[in-house]
Amino acid sequence: MKSEYKVGLLFLVSVGLVIVFAFAIGALGPFRDSYKLTVLYNFAGGIEEGSPVRVMGIKVGKVQRIRFEPGLISPSGEEVQLAIDIAVDKKAWRTVRSDSQFFINIAGLIGEKFVEITPGRQESPQLADGQLVRGEDPPRVDQLLSQGYGLAGKILEMVEKNEGKFSDTIFKLNDLVKNVNKTLVLLEKATHKVEVNRLLQNMVKITDDVAKVSSKMSSEEAQKTYDFIHTLIWRLEPLDKEAIKEFLQEEGVRARIF
Repeated sequence: MKSEYKVGLLFLVSVGLVIVFAFAIGALGPFRDSYKLTVLYNFAGGIEEGSPVRVMGIKVGKVQRIRFEPGLISPSGEEVQLAIDIAVDKKAWRTVRSDSQFFINIAGLIGEKFVEITPGRQESPQLADGQLVRGEDPPRVDQLLSQGYGLAGKILEMVEKNEGKFSDTIFKLNDLVKNVNKTLVLLEKATHKVEVNRLLQNMVKITDDVAKVSSKMSSEEAQKTYDFIHTLIWRLEPLDKEAIKEFLQEEGVRARIF
């Protein structure tokens, strides 16, 4: 066999082996076990190539590549700066839908960074392999801290510049509280005063009734009644039980009193 044929045969065998190997690892055809997505961000939050990709907290892939793409336009028309290529396992691909969200999270306080995919609704459309999706930019802790320090500094500066005004405000609030307490005390006294007024009114009515009775007692008939009762009492005082009974019977009282 000529050497040219040997070289050609060796080349064909090599190509065949490469194709078979590609099929075997899933890089080609139906044997592949992952799908690719490109997630667009403006801030990566420390994510790196090789960082895990998780769905519902379960690792289902990894970050394959991070690319700077200035001026890249997202599907929503927003300009972005970063493109992150991720691979998602075939077993979790059905949970990734058009309404899924892509976050950059951290495991614990100082743990590794990872891409978290929230599962979408089953009625939402399935994403296509290699599709561009917009991710949720992670909060910038450094900016939050610097803004917090700046805000605290401004508050301290304002307090120092307006220290006298703040003191006056505190004193005014203190006076206001005292006045409110005095008002409550006056209201309480007024409530008791209302009860006293009612008592006085009742006493006035009783006095009027007593005056009316007294005015009637000053009449001639009332005076006779009073004299009769007075005489009766003085007559009864030296008598015992039997004498009182006999006296009452003589006066026409027939009821059994004793």
